[in-house]
Amino acid sequence: MKKYILKEYGSWSVMVMAYLAGILAGGVFNLNAILSLLALSLFINSKQSFTLWIRHVDPVRSSMLFIIQIVLASLMLAGILGEEIFRLLPYILIPAAYVLLLYFAGEHAIMTEIFGFALLTFSSLIAKFVTTNMIDNRLYIAVAVFFTASVFKVKLQLKRKLPERFLMAFYIIFALLVYRVIKVPIVVLLPLIDNVIFSFTLYKIKLKATGWLEVIKGMAFLVHIALFS
Repeated sequence: MKKYILKEYGSWSVMVMAYLAGILAGGVFNLNAILSLLALSLFINSKQSFTLWIRHVDPVRSSMLFIIQIVLASLMLAGILGEEIFRLLPYILIPAAYVLLLYFAGEHAIMTEIFGFALLTFSSLIAKFVTTNMIDNRLYIAVAVFFTASVFKVKLQLKRKLPERFLMAFYIIFALLVYRVIKVPIVVLLPLIDNVIFSFTLYKIKLKATGWLEVIKGMAFLVHIALFS
């Protein structure tokens, strides 16, 4: 069964840090927060079964495990939220878009990765919703925009070409504009100064070290969320 456990540690860290952002912004931690994290873990882990399914690796077991995890996670959230869960229905477009992109465009297509981060950071909205009964789209957008910057950072690190440098620069400008529109203090984006420096200098760093650097930046982001929420 080990092959059905998602070993994308970067994905797990983003989901957990986004979840913590929701807890910090809401200022409440209770049993619902713990149960919702378990449900979110099932949702995220189901990607492994889905990926094996579309690759035709033990398709019967893979498909069954995928469906079981989705159903169990949905029932857990329904048990926590009751009828309030219907307020989340419009957001079903996010996982639906990701699944379609994963199937048709592939795991490493840039749009697939962007929607993947939109899905991982959705945990911030869930965390605050289950603890405060508030759907905070402003928080979700702020968290998603911050963490999605790592998509462009890794793309630039792998290719190290001019188009990727421009994309990184444009994304930082986009992030600043979004934060201005949703009225979140720009200082929250301060950890992304590393992305700006990297786009100009292309300093040498191993991918594993980049992963740890992104975690540190995520933790700095959480501190800013705690201070400015």
